[in-house]
Amino acid sequence: MSAPTLAAASAWRPEALAALADSWDATAAQVEELLGSIAAARAGGHPSAGAAADAARRSAVEVAADGEALLRAMTLAAAAARDGAGQLARAQADVAAVVASAREDGCVVADGGTASPGAAPAPLLVALSGGDPSIARHLMERRAAELTAMIAAALDRLGAADADAARDLAEADASSGAPARRPATTNPAGSVPLSGADLVAGWPRLHQDRIAAQIAGMTPGQRRTLVDEFPQQVGNTDGVPWDMRFAANRINIAEAIVAEAGADPASRRRIEFYRGLLAEVDDPARTGARVDRQILAFDPARASLVELTGSLATARSVAVLVPGLNTTVEGSAGTTQTARRFVSATRGDVAMITYLGGPFPRGNPLTGLVGAADPRYALDMAPRLVSFSHDVERTVEATGRSVPVTYVGHSYGGSIVGTAEALGLTGDRILYVAAAGAGVGVEHPDEWRNRNPDVLRFSMTAPGDPIELVQGIPGGPHGADPDEMPGVIRLDAGRYDDGRPMAGPAAHSDVLNWPSDAWRNVLGVITGDPESLHGPRVRPSRVGG
Repeated sequence: MSAPTLAAASAWRPEALAALADSWDATAAQVEELLGSIAAARAGGHPSAGAAADAARRSAVEVAADGEALLRAMTLAAAAARDGAGQLARAQADVAAVVASAREDGCVVADGGTASPGAAPAPLLVALSGGDPSIARHLMERRAAELTAMIAAALDRLGAADADAARDLAEADASSGAPARRPATTNPAGSVPLSGADLVAGWPRLHQDRIAAQIAGMTPGQRRTLVDEFPQQVGNTDGVPWDMRFAANRINIAEAIVAEAGADPASRRRIEFYRGLLAEVDDPARTGARVDRQILAFDPARASLVELTGSLATARSVAVLVPGLNTTVEGSAGTTQTARRFVSATRGDVAMITYLGGPFPRGNPLTGLVGAADPRYALDMAPRLVSFSHDVERTVEATGRSVPVTYVGHSYGGSIVGTAEALGLTGDRILYVAAAGAGVGVEHPDEWRNRNPDVLRFSMTAPGDPIELVQGIPGGPHGADPDEMPGVIRLDAGRYDDGRPMAGPAAHSDVLNWPSDAWRNVLGVITGDPESLHGPRVRPSRVGG
């Protein structure tokens, strides 16, 4: 990759790339409408016999498959082009800004980006140099060298943004295979031949270890075919390798964008959110790179969105964050930002997973309390979290390193985590943060059945947090108060970094999001750093099941 010249950089038009993205989206909508017409014609046609009729039906199926592949490619390409346009525009503006600064300082800037001092130092600079023109000239040369380096760096960033956009567009094009015309050779090597449809149809009845073994026996080509043909199943099934789930869910997100054909505000908001899932982001580990978002589950119909932030390849600790009341797929940006802060603070030593495994209770401060008292959401989601915890355990073990996994249940998410512990969740550490309870029906530590006999449990609730009004109510829907459970290490919420006590209604969310003792306590549990754990605690007992 070579950096562009200044003339080339100023001639680039990122807005044209954005316009191309809009054009692809519009074309995709037209193709979607045509595919709907084909489907309607097939469904409404009269049955007929004969070779010609059979050929026509086969042709319609192939055309539909090709159309769906084209839709996918255009939607992914539009996302790549739109993201690339934004990157290019920002990098181009940086180049223009530093060049303008150089010229304001009296430098001449060559097309290659080299800044040179002007013909003579400005009178003011000479005066500031004690009236000595040679000193003023030397200062100008030093400044020109600094500006040359700054311009070169800005041009390099612009060239890198251009190359990145080109790669993303190529990847979008490569993802556009027509599944119906590919041989369905998805059976593991040496096994009885199975179509991809038969394979994934059997997954709900198989243990995830068996699913993982099936895929381990496939060739890379067979895996790609499985992703292309069955993205919904591949992207949302525990046991499937995570790289396949990431790839499949990019397809699922693209298809969700296409399906949102409405022009109403809610549909437009969903489209923008889904586009954000396909866009690159600045690496939260602060490497300076741009990275794809890593979506482990995506099923809006089931209110499911699971995302990995960070890299298992480099992380020393992993945490799974289960949020609480009013969390939705489209409104999950705040939860994602919470995860990114932990990854960023450790420069990638922590990898965070945000877990939305189904609908959460919703409502305003009044009706929300009614919803939060309903254990149904915890009972529904907890078994899925148990299954996912086994998938996390296997995937982390596959790294060949000892990487502890912490489950953080916040608010209603605390009840979900506690209920999952009662059902056999696997974790090294469990942290109940302002938790609604220890889990549905959990009144004593013996009722937690974490599969790790050496699990450590922690809890933290800030003073004056409204959740205290419902924690540990006798006969309550979410079990005992984890802050009072024997063997649980109680952490103090401490103070905000500005000296205020971490207390009151705002502290319910602030404990996870504001610079404070509480935030560092959460991080300390995740990383296993005892020096960062503040406040009163009891001696932990090893409670297992």
